[in-house]
Amino acid sequence: MWKPGTNLRVLIAIIGCVGAFVFPVWVPLSAIFILAFFWRAWEAMLIGLLVDFLWSPVHSIPWIMLGAIAIVWVLEPIRSEFLSR
Repeated sequence: MWKPGTNLRVLIAIIGCVGAFVFPVWVPLSAIFILAFFWRAWEAMLIGLLVDFLWSPVHSIPWIMLGAIAIVWVLEPIRSEFLSR
Protein backbone atom coordinates (compact mmCIF):
# COMPACT_ATOMS: atom_id res chain seq x y z
CA MET A 1 0.00 0.00 0.00
CA TRP A 2 2.60 2.58 1.06
CA LYS A 3 5.80 2.86 -0.92
CA PRO A 4 9.06 3.23 1.00
CA GLY A 5 9.68 6.85 1.88
CA THR A 6 6.02 7.89 1.78
CA ASN A 7 5.99 8.74 5.48
CA LEU A 8 9.03 10.96 4.96
CA ARG A 9 7.35 12.61 1.98
CA VAL A 10 4.23 13.38 4.02
CA LEU A 11 6.36 14.70 6.89
CA ILE A 12 8.31 17.05 4.61
CA ALA A 13 5.07 18.28 3.01
CA ILE A 14 3.57 18.98 6.45
CA ILE A 15 6.72 20.83 7.51
CA GLY A 16 6.49 22.91 4.33
CA CYS A 17 2.82 23.76 4.89
CA VAL A 18 3.26 24.59 8.58
CA GLY A 19 6.46 26.44 7.72
CA ALA A 20 4.47 28.71 5.43
CA PHE A 21 2.56 29.94 8.48
CA VAL A 22 5.16 30.12 11.24
CA PHE A 23 8.70 29.85 9.85
CA PRO A 24 10.77 32.07 7.54
CA VAL A 25 10.25 31.62 3.81
CA TRP A 26 13.40 29.52 3.40
CA VAL A 27 11.81 26.61 5.32
CA PRO A 28 8.97 26.08 2.79
CA LEU A 29 11.43 26.68 -0.04
CA SER A 30 13.72 24.00 1.39
CA ALA A 31 10.75 21.63 1.64
CA ILE A 32 9.87 22.38 -1.99
CA PHE A 33 13.42 21.64 -3.11
CA ILE A 34 13.69 18.41 -1.10
CA LEU A 35 10.31 17.16 -2.32
CA ALA A 36 11.13 17.98 -5.93
CA PHE A 37 14.54 16.34 -5.72
CA PHE A 38 13.36 12.99 -4.38
CA TRP A 39 9.78 12.60 -5.70
CA ARG A 40 7.35 13.82 -8.33
CA ALA A 41 6.10 16.52 -6.07
CA TRP A 42 2.70 18.00 -6.69
CA GLU A 43 2.88 19.00 -3.00
CA ALA A 44 5.67 21.44 -3.85
CA MET A 45 3.32 23.48 -6.00
CA LEU A 46 0.68 23.51 -3.27
CA ILE A 47 3.23 24.75 -0.73
CA GLY A 48 4.31 27.45 -3.19
CA LEU A 49 0.71 28.51 -3.72
CA LEU A 50 0.11 28.61 0.04
CA VAL A 51 3.17 30.80 0.61
CA ASP A 52 2.05 33.13 -2.18
CA PHE A 53 -1.45 33.45 -0.73
CA LEU A 54 -0.09 34.18 2.73
CA TRP A 55 2.82 36.50 2.00
CA SER A 56 2.37 38.13 -1.41
CA PRO A 57 0.50 41.36 -2.08
CA VAL A 58 -2.99 41.03 -3.53
CA HIS A 59 -2.21 41.77 -7.19
CA SER A 60 1.23 40.27 -7.36
CA ILE A 61 2.62 37.53 -9.57
CA PRO A 62 2.79 34.21 -7.65
CA TRP A 63 6.60 34.01 -7.66
CA ILE A 64 6.98 31.17 -5.17
CA MET A 65 4.55 28.92 -7.04
CA LEU A 66 6.20 29.70 -10.37
CA GLY A 67 9.54 28.94 -8.74
CA ALA A 68 8.19 25.64 -7.40
CA ILE A 69 6.99 24.68 -10.88
CA ALA A 70 10.41 25.57 -12.29
CA ILE A 71 12.22 23.57 -9.58
CA VAL A 72 10.04 20.51 -10.17
CA TRP A 73 10.52 20.82 -13.93
CA VAL A 74 14.31 21.34 -13.74
CA LEU A 75 14.90 18.55 -11.24
CA GLU A 76 12.81 15.96 -13.15
CA PRO A 77 15.65 14.75 -15.41
CA ILE A 78 18.12 14.70 -12.53
CA ARG A 79 15.78 12.67 -10.36
CA SER A 80 14.85 10.26 -13.12
CA GLU A 81 18.53 9.74 -14.02
CA PHE A 82 20.04 9.27 -10.56
CA LEU A 83 17.20 8.40 -8.21
CA SER A 84 14.93 6.16 -10.27
CA ARG A 85 13.08 3.79 -7.99
